[in-house]
Amino acid sequence: MTEVRNFDTSDSAMSFLMSLGGYVNPPAVTPLKGEAAHEVAVGPVHAGVIEPGHFRFQCMGEDVYNLQIFLGYQHRGVEEEIVKADGNLPRQLALAETCAGDTSIAAATAFSEIIEAITPLSVSATSLRLRSLLLELERIANHVGDLGALAGDVAFLPTASFCGRIRGEYLNMTALVCGNRFGRNAIVPGGTRCELPEEKRAKLLAWLRTVKKDLDAALKMMFESPTVCDRLDGTGIVPKAIAEEIGLVGVARRASVELNGDVLSRAIIRRLEIEEAHEKLFKLLEVRSVNDGSSPITHTSSFATVVATTQAWRGPLVHAAVFDAEKKMVGYKIVDPSAHNWQGLAYALRGEQISNFPICNKSFNLSYCGTDL
Repeated sequence: MTEVRNFDTSDSAMSFLMSLGGYVNPPAVTPLKGEAAHEVAVGPVHAGVIEPGHFRFQCMGEDVYNLQIFLGYQHRGVEEEIVKADGNLPRQLALAETCAGDTSIAAATAFSEIIEAITPLSVSATSLRLRSLLLELERIANHVGDLGALAGDVAFLPTASFCGRIRGEYLNMTALVCGNRFGRNAIVPGGTRCELPEEKRAKLLAWLRTVKKDLDAALKMMFESPTVCDRLDGTGIVPKAIAEEIGLVGVARRASVELNGDVLSRAIIRRLEIEEAHEKLFKLLEVRSVNDGSSPITHTSSFATVVATTQAWRGPLVHAAVFDAEKKMVGYKIVDPSAHNWQGLAYALRGEQISNFPICNKSFNLSYCGTDL
């Protein structure tokens, strides 16, 4: 669900917006010395459709002593474009929900909450349920994809293959609800553009139950495979104290706080969140009628700064906006959960062999474009 916080009008509104910050590229590090010391540079250009990001490994032999991560190569200017588009709500919404394509539903929810906070728009309980349903489908699809990719990185092809197909099932469920596999154009200020009539509700419920059995079987193979668990266990550890000190969020934080903070822990947390998301979905789908007569929930505010936090699948996604006295938008800031977690990935590689980078990287699966705004 989304939390909306309002702040009093003041000259410091823009300063507050900028203080939300984001990932900052690390300072230069003194190179290692010695005959076995060397640096390995990866990126910023990657194979396929991976977005630009530069990784510089400082190694002694095969051991990584430091990893520097450099982002922001595209300079997309999404936040500035949202401000420039003030008065053109469809354009603003399109910019917000496509700033990171794998988190479209969460981003559209956060943006809509901001608009709802400064206008007399009301959101019905039915629309809130639909938003929650779409958010959980987005969460499951991404976690399934990540677990499948992680299985692929350790050459465990059965789960990798199954999850590739099963992820598509959850994307298709999203399309059943709103007409788009990534939830685009589904959530708008004031509610949703889609409904869930009884026929769709029943189909989705039956579909979920069938696919959940396939998913359970695919994940069971992976987590009960000794070779997979041995490869993931103890790799890429971020201890609880470090996670709290550097401010990890979402899956990465839960893995360090609740478990051991290694690659296996981050995989287990994804599996737990898949279970939790299914529980929410089944509860939401138990409500048969979309017109239940519940009182609408309304946010209204005359304040200048509004912050909306949505629990996206990577962690808390923050959107914030500053408005002037005439409610004209004068500033917008997006903080993807990845902005908090890149330093965690860098820490996870310390003392690891460089060959462990792919599985450490995939266990975080952070967003390049969500940081390059």
